[in-house]
Amino acid sequence: MASLSRVRKNVTKHRSRKGVHHVSAMTSLPDDLLLEVIAKVASNSFDDLCRIRQSCKEFNKAGQDDYVFQYVSMDKFPLIPFRKRKQLSDFLRRCQKCGNAEALYRQGVLDLFSLSKQFESGFECLKKAASKGHIEAKYTYGVFLACVGGEAKQQGLQSLSTLNGRDLSESRERTMTCIRSMWVNNVIVQTMLAYNARAKRCSQCGNLQDNFVVKRGWDNLYEEGDDFNGCDSCKMNREVNIFCDRLRSCTFVNLVDI
Repeated sequence: MASLSRVRKNVTKHRSRKGVHHVSAMTSLPDDLLLEVIAKVASNSFDDLCRIRQSCKEFNKAGQDDYVFQYVSMDKFPLIPFRKRKQLSDFLRRCQKCGNAEALYRQGVLDLFSLSKQFESGFECLKKAASKGHIEAKYTYGVFLACVGGEAKQQGLQSLSTLNGRDLSESRERTMTCIRSMWVNNVIVQTMLAYNARAKRCSQCGNLQDNFVVKRGWDNLYEEGDDFNGCDSCKMNREVNIFCDRLRSCTFVNLVDI
């Protein structure tokens, strides 16, 4: 029994030394490379970031760097928090300040469509997130610009044209999920719907927008074999129409009252 006890102690000591050696090897990395590793961990899981910060002082310090907050995953947190907890609010605010694309997208949708009346702030957040390549931000930013009209419309359609069919469909649903979770600013919604309701011609091929208004619920619009006739700009216009139709149905805004 005594012999078995000594073996167990030796194994435990060996395992402990291996763990210490592994952490020591990580902490010996150059600062910039260590930040890259921890940022990669953070981008996969917020919980993993918390665990790695608890492993040693060096990791804890590196895990608090702005660069890590720029990439930390938001998956753990609700799109629109119902409770304003200070710790969560401070965390999200820092992520936005550090340029976290997902945090900017969420705040952008909230400010743009909610009753907070921070329209300009929301627009800028979406613009920043879109410039970082955030798919849903590029979608929402593009749709909004397309509904503004003028030169901004072409810029919006160009933003939408960088997304494939799956991106368009999934981004539409995710943005609608955000909007359904808040009290909506009807002035913004009415403005978007009113402009979109006007008959306009495609600047590329001359088709009337009325020719590609779609029925609510027709979501499989970009599957292979779609027989829609029109140029790429027409297809993006149609996506804007789908979004506005969904926006009208989930916010109950009546154009007759505009």
